Amino acid sequence: MAQVNVRDSMLKVPMVIPFAGVGLPLQDLEKRFGEFGVAGASFLWKTKKNWVWGVDGTFLFGSLVKEDSVLKAVSVGDNFLIGADGTLYDIRLQMRGMQWTARFGKLVPLGKPNKNSGLLLTMGAGLLQHRIRFDFERNADIPPIADAYKKGYDRLSNGLSLNPSIGYVHLSNNRLLNFFFSLDYSLAFTQNRRNWNFDLEGPDNRTRNDGALWIRAGWIIPLYDRVPPEFYYY
Repeated sequence: MAQVNVRDSMLKVPMVIPFAGVGLPLQDLEKRFGEFGVAGASFLWKTKKNWVWGVDGTFLFGSLVKEDSVLKAVSVGDNFLIGADGTLYDIRLQMRGMQWTARFGKLVPLGKPNKNSGLLLTMGAGLLQHRIRFDFERNADIPPIADAYKKGYDRLSNGLSLNPSIGYVHLSNNRLLNFFFSLDYSLAFTQNRRNWNFDLEGPDNRTRNDGALWIRAGWIIPLYDRVPPEFYYY
């Protein structure tokens, strides 16, 4: 089975791209969280005319929570809670979230001979969700944030997001060095989804404009077609 020629041809290429990066919160998201990490995977399909479409799944995680007063009414000191055994437990607040994005765009080659590498310009839309996670000693029994009670403090929020991106895709001529990096902007129109927030003594119906910039880099696994064998008859 002969393989397609990356150097000479514009190819139809499905791509799986695991990636990781860092994010900078903006607008309302900056009021709640600090810098965070991102990790996930993309599936992109590049056509022979270099149009690109696909989906991303991204996990968001961080250890800096600025909106740290959510447990103030039930805490002792600086986020210490009393467990069922009478022990004081240090509760660490963390960021957790996810974003699902559908993308469409264009790959713009920067030169010859390889027209399958170049700038990748896409526009995406999807769902952003984030919440506050409470981290504490494993197996500790802490009634104020046990089971369903913690939902009254975690600020779970989600909503529609718009995600323009500019990046670079490199598919090497020898097929061995295939990578991707990008600068992404996300603007999500989110709202708190909990029916009741204990510290606010009611629901939170405010809408949020959660912005973020992040840098991603990843390794491309291209799924090239193979050229069928040629038969010669004499």
